[in-house]
Amino acid sequence: MNLFTTLAVLAGAALLFAFAWWQDKRERTPGQVSLIPYTMIQIFAVVTCLVMLAHLVTLISGAPFKGRFGG
Repeated sequence: MNLFTTLAVLAGAALLFAFAWWQDKRERTPGQVSLIPYTMIQIFAVVTCLVMLAHLVTLISGAPFKGRFGG
């Protein structure tokens, strides 16, 4: 993945998180249940953002991430 693709996925995940947060905080009438689990969408968006940020660091530094044990 190149830099442009990484930034595009990062921006998309951030926008998805913002949209899910807005939908989750929206006021609903009592008894109305949301059919879409916006909290789970937020969790997946945050995980995607973290992975893309880690990938962005490896792209900028030029050194691949070797993990905890260096293997």
